[in-house]
Amino acid sequence: MGEKNYSKIWEQFATFPCQTNGKKPATKRGFKDALFGQDVMSFIKQGYNVALACEMSNVVVLDLDYHDSNSTAIEDIRDLEKVLGVLPLTLRQSTASGKGQHLIFSAKGITKPIGKIGKFCDVKYSGYIMVAPSTINGRQYEITEGVFSNGDILIAELPERWLDYLNKDVPANNTVVDYSNLPKKTYSDINIDELFKNCAFLRYCKDNAETLNEPAWFSMITILAQIENSDELIHKLSEPYAKYSYEETQSKIDRARTFGYSQSCKYLSETFSEICKNCDLAENREVYHG
Repeated sequence: MGEKNYSKIWEQFATFPCQTNGKKPATKRGFKDALFGQDVMSFIKQGYNVALACEMSNVVVLDLDYHDSNSTAIEDIRDLEKVLGVLPLTLRQSTASGKGQHLIFSAKGITKPIGKIGKFCDVKYSGYIMVAPSTINGRQYEITEGVFSNGDILIAELPERWLDYLNKDVPANNTVVDYSNLPKKTYSDINIDELFKNCAFLRYCKDNAETLNEPAWFSMITILAQIENSDELIHKLSEPYAKYSYEETQSKIDRARTFGYSQSCKYLSETFSEICKNCDLAENREVYHG
């Protein structure tokens, strides 16, 4: 992602300084003293770490904790994705523990979230998280995903099924339908030309590959990755992007393929409504996008 302008990245969030080499707030009222528009690098240059107040910043964070060597945080999230659907790409950072991660989502739709997912993933909303480039014991927080080449950042909204699961005041949040045992399919008899002809979303991704944003790109991959021997096609469609990386693209293909199904037409039409409004895909939409 190149050199990051942390002050620009975090200025739109409510931040505050924390004590050197630690997570304890260096303000009188803790995270309640967080402010928008602060130059976080000025805190870093003074020797402080930096934190972000989640609720005040209108974000909710999935905090994948790896302080315990037996942690299964990422596996727990991936198992949940098999039930609730693939999480969209969003701003993500690695933590000072090395393997830990923060997945930072918009809090739109969040009311009273649960505090944990399994044993090793905290849901941070009413409190705060440390942010890059804070350092603890010589290890630095680092943004790993969700920053565009022009410096803009991506804060994705959570899909409805995830919101229902996370919100404690939604009665059905623990009774979601489990799709994880459905047999995974790899389609080998797909007419690629016909698929692109009938799908407005795929046509848009192909025609706008040079400027395609990350959420649309990953959604495209989740569709095409379910087709047998589609790696070469996906790479060819991704190559026009100036920041194309074979390794990053292949990792996204591999991730999408582990689920055995793509993001649904319903999700695509809601998330990319302007692209999908004239879609011709009808009777086969569940086959290709289900």
